[in-house]
Amino acid sequence: MRLSLNFLVVLLFVSTCLLSQKKNGTIFIEHEAIDKTVNLWKAFENGDKETFLSYFADSVYILSNGKLSNWTKKSLGESLEWWNKEFENLKITDQKPAFPDALEYKEGGLWVQDWQLMTGRHIESGINLKLPVHRLYSFNKDGKITSLHSYYNNDIFEEIRNSKMTKENGTVYINHPYIITIRKAMNAFIDKDIDKWSSFYAPNASFIYSSMSPDQYLKLEENKDMLTKTFFTSGKEYKVEQIGYPDCIYYAKSDDYAVFSWWKMTIKKNDKKYEYVFMLTDSFDKEGKIISEYIYSSSNHIEGW
Repeated sequence: MRLSLNFLVVLLFVSTCLLSQKKNGTIFIEHEAIDKTVNLWKAFENGDKETFLSYFADSVYILSNGKLSNWTKKSLGESLEWWNKEFENLKITDQKPAFPDALEYKEGGLWVQDWQLMTGRHIESGINLKLPVHRLYSFNKDGKITSLHSYYNNDIFEEIRNSKMTKENGTVYINHPYIITIRKAMNAFIDKDIDKWSSFYAPNASFIYSSMSPDQYLKLEENKDMLTKTFFTSGKEYKVEQIGYPDCIYYAKSDDYAVFSWWKMTIKKNDKKYEYVFMLTDSFDKEGKIISEYIYSSSNHIEGW
């Protein structure tokens, strides 16, 4: 009896699911409308305005990121001319692993959707384009495109516009509390006071040396251990001098500070003096602690020291 009851419950559930489903059309992976959109963008790449415009109906709606524009078919031709004038090596390809679909709706007509990647180089600014675009196309009964919907991130075009103007992005300071922090941290290093040195850094600070690969970095405790073994052992003497003057730069766009400083280290190895120059780039958190440090230097001088 229990088995029969369970079977009836499952049967009722499946029947309900089937009743709730309603087919609204068919999706095609191969369709002449897909071929048209592919050839449309080939013509666009080649600057073939006549062929490009031939795929559109005389009356067409153009939407960008969901907003209806006042563009006409003529505007599409002007857009093609602008792209081919402003960019070189312009390519429009499918953004793999995505591929186009054609959708024939019972009541909504024929549509194509695709996911593309636009690449090229802006001639005037040198900015490289790598723009993912999702597009939807509706077709009329004559096989012409009646609406084009494009979705994309507009930041690259803002960057291109901004490149044509001189625009400040912050302030350079010759004197600043963060410069004092760097100087005090270096003094603690010179004095071999590792605890005082580390007090100027955030607990989650990272350290990147120019000899490292791009994905490598040291944590604070790891860098303390490295400095202790390399510099703070008995018999090792060194001298550090500032070169020129540090710059503290406030970056308005990212709302953060960085200090750039230049130094010369002198060590004695095999009864000979060796001098080498290194550069520090330090960034700060909101509490004024050093959150990241890039060390640009050659490691050859201290190898075998």
